[in-house]
Amino acid sequence: MSAKSFYVLKAKAVPARYGLSKNIQTLLQSLDSYHTGSVDVSELGRLVRLSPRRRAAVANTITKCANILKKDPSEVKTCVDIIEMCTEILDIADRPTSSHGFPFMKLPMEIRERTLDLIIDNTFRTQVVVPLVKPSTCRCPKFDRDNVFQTSQMKSLPTILGQALGQEFYRIFFRKKKFRFRCNCELLAHLDGNSHFRENARHIIVHWCGPQSAGAFKALQRCDRLDALSINISKSTLVHLNDRASLMRAYFPLAHRNARMSDVLGLDELLEIRGLQHVHVFHIQPKIVLVSYLYAEASGIRLKVAPSKRLDRAMAEDD
Repeated sequence: MSAKSFYVLKAKAVPARYGLSKNIQTLLQSLDSYHTGSVDVSELGRLVRLSPRRRAAVANTITKCANILKKDPSEVKTCVDIIEMCTEILDIADRPTSSHGFPFMKLPMEIRERTLDLIIDNTFRTQVVVPLVKPSTCRCPKFDRDNVFQTSQMKSLPTILGQALGQEFYRIFFRKKKFRFRCNCELLAHLDGNSHFRENARHIIVHWCGPQSAGAFKALQRCDRLDALSINISKSTLVHLNDRASLMRAYFPLAHRNARMSDVLGLDELLEIRGLQHVHVFHIQPKIVLVSYLYAEASGIRLKVAPSKRLDRAMAEDD
């Protein structure tokens, strides 16, 4: 072992005899770890750069060794070793830092996938994700309180990692989580506007309602990776009928007075979906149906009042 080692100095009781501070002892021990390969050069440099007290401890130790040399020349060998070690520490700390980030893409695919799994699970704590959408013009029930669960980290993670890692992140994110949509209008908007979601989604949960039901279920046929589909039905499901049922109701109002599931808009397109491993159908409980009804009424009022507000604002500006 080299004489210039903190282990050798400690064996000779040098830290106690010279009164070396805890900061300089930490740096000298880290220098030994750097020489053995357990600490890299950037970590050792950060120990000095990020702590003014440690940098000051290096300078004070050099001064202390110089004073000891004046008083006791027999300590020249030990003092020179300590001064050289301190000089090496300062040289490493003053080296220019690398501007390159961690080479994440050079890691094996299995490690990258496991790392992304941990990041996604730490950000999205629940298995089911309710995507945020822009205000739509459909009159389907909108549960505004669902947006509260979208934290700033949840909003920014797909954007940041999606731009940095591209398809690799989207593949893991969209295949790992279940995505719940409050109506088929929202589902169709995501399928048409997000190709990454359409290509990688594996489990979709949707409330079967809305005038876009036929288009949404037809768009699901383009989801090659779709593995499971969960459908929630309620009284809102029977509001929109397909063209055949609407035509028959016009000519046979008594026979088609009550809507049937076979007449619901989107059923034909739903039955054409192939390749699903799991299909779940749930009937929403009456209490939840009442809440959905209230939100549907609120949505209708909002859509009715919004044009009037814009018209009043335009007239006020003209005046």
